[in-house]
Amino acid sequence: MQLARYFANEEGAISFTEEQASAFAKGVAGDFNPIHNPGGRRFCVPGDLLFCVLLHHYGVAQTTAVQFTGMLDGKTRMHLPGKAEKQMYIVDSRNRALLSLFMDGTHHANAGFVSSLSQAYVMFSGQTFPDILVPLMRSANVMINPDRPMVIYKDMAIELEPNVDDSSADPISLNLANTDISADDRKGAVRLRFNIHQGTQLIGVGEKNMVLSGLREFDEDAMQNVIEQYNSWRESYHQLADAL
Repeated sequence: MQLARYFANEEGAISFTEEQASAFAKGVAGDFNPIHNPGGRRFCVPGDLLFCVLLHHYGVAQTTAVQFTGMLDGKTRMHLPGKAEKQMYIVDSRNRALLSLFMDGTHHANAGFVSSLSQAYVMFSGQTFPDILVPLMRSANVMINPDRPMVIYKDMAIELEPNVDDSSADPISLNLANTDISADDRKGAVRLRFNIHQGTQLIGVGEKNMVLSGLREFDEDAMQNVIEQYNSWRESYHQLADAL
């Protein structure tokens, strides 16, 4: 994953064009959520891209957690503190809070390890819709608005074992451990917990939490239309990419 292609860094101010953010969402994360389409009224930079940039910049700690406060668009400049602290608050050029980053415990700065972990995390995230999210919504008898689907990250965290060998060449993979969903009127929350393996060894665990908006009663036909539309976007993207 050539992460540097998807953002610009000017003296600690990180920015993303809509085209860069969209290319990451589709080409790397396999995320075809329309809120990542350039020119969209509700466009936002993917949370996975922000998470990867933070790991790229600061490395990864035994405990690493990100909590999102605001959504970034293609005009936002994200200012990163020069020195890694246990608790960092990331703001934009207007000092508006964007996210917080918590890092504690053993620190890993090995570029290969950080890149492998980031890549594994992004590949895991690509399974969220429809593979994981649709069965969850069905089980709770709720679904997102088919006309204006809104699924955004609330926070994400990883917890590594203290004896992780960050120089190992063994590939890193993430596997779904368990899930839960809760709904309150038109809003909902989804939690995905995962295990982190390095080769065959379990080296950590993690979770990602998402917020669902515009919920209504689950409708199998309407949901199937959403899935078909999503798959159509994915197929069109890959056909175009293969033709280039």
